[in-house]
Amino acid sequence: MKRLLLVCLIVETAFASFAQDSIRFTSAASLMMIGKAKPTDSIFQRIDPVETKDMPKAVQALAKNSAGIAILFETNSTIIRAKWKLESEKFYSNMPPISHSGLDLYCLKNGKWQYVMVGKPAKGTADQDQVIIQNMDSSMKQFMLYLPLYNTVNDLQIGVQENAEIRKPAQPGINTAKRVVMYGSSILQGASASRPGMAYPAILQRKTGYDVINLGFSGNAKMEIELAQYLATVPADLYILDCIPNPSPEQIKERSYNFIKYLRQQKPTVPIILIETVFRENGNWDQKVGKTVSGQLEEIRKTYDRLKKEGIDNFYYLTTDKLIGNDHEATIDGVHLTDLGFSRMADAVLPLIRKAMKK
Repeated sequence: MKRLLLVCLIVETAFASFAQDSIRFTSAASLMMIGKAKPTDSIFQRIDPVETKDMPKAVQALAKNSAGIAILFETNSTIIRAKWKLESEKFYSNMPPISHSGLDLYCLKNGKWQYVMVGKPAKGTADQDQVIIQNMDSSMKQFMLYLPLYNTVNDLQIGVQENAEIRKPAQPGINTAKRVVMYGSSILQGASASRPGMAYPAILQRKTGYDVINLGFSGNAKMEIELAQYLATVPADLYILDCIPNPSPEQIKERSYNFIKYLRQQKPTVPIILIETVFRENGNWDQKVGKTVSGQLEEIRKTYDRLKKEGIDNFYYLTTDKLIGNDHEATIDGVHLTDLGFSRMADAVLPLIRKAMKK
């Protein structure tokens, strides 16, 4: 009899534990999405194909990546699980899988966003399913879940306990009425952050509380006029142009003036921050690389000076020496930034953002 009671107790305890941790999934599309320039048919990508049709092919492909997109939600669940479907399996020699294909969870604690845990993508499958955090208390909390930087997400489901609530935040920790739209290179897109939340646009988002839009296009932010035309259609309180690493000095000479001039004509009152390229570390040794970077800097400074002489207002400029420090320790491969580099980059840009938005 005692043995039977013990077995019943074990079964009852196991069933109660299973019931408590039974997971109910909610489509992330029904929650609050931030970091989107404009609505798209495929909701987890950055620009709709209808709007990229006149852009370069590489930009069309990269626009499908989910860099900078995040989901805000509240839940009192003690466990958070996620299922996400990736378009393809990726390999990058200078980026971890968590960064290019994983998820990154933050929680709003005492008015500040605090890192929680990541969703690590499994190899060899497009269908990802993982418990991100468990054994939390059951108080209602606000979370922000960053999507992958260099992959396309075709579906995302967020799982909580069956008896828990999950909903859009009553008071979002990100003010979507204030929008910072950033256009740039692989550094802007997030190479080589350790996880999605460490790309510097995401850091700026958490520091400012503004909705920051990541329009970084790895290797392909070359200031084509079609991109200026698109940017001018995106609602913005501030534009940040961090696109100088990609175009050649000749392309900067040919394109940068018309690009910025067009954007200013279409958006006469919106501030613009123009950022020089980070100086490539190998350019200190490889003379050809060093000459190219010097040429990029020379040409963009000429454009800035020309526009300032023409009286362009609300126009700010950030030089390369202010960006990632001078100890030569902020990159992973001489070009792309580590978390240290991204933190320094965010700290360099932040004062100008505050100045521009205040004005």
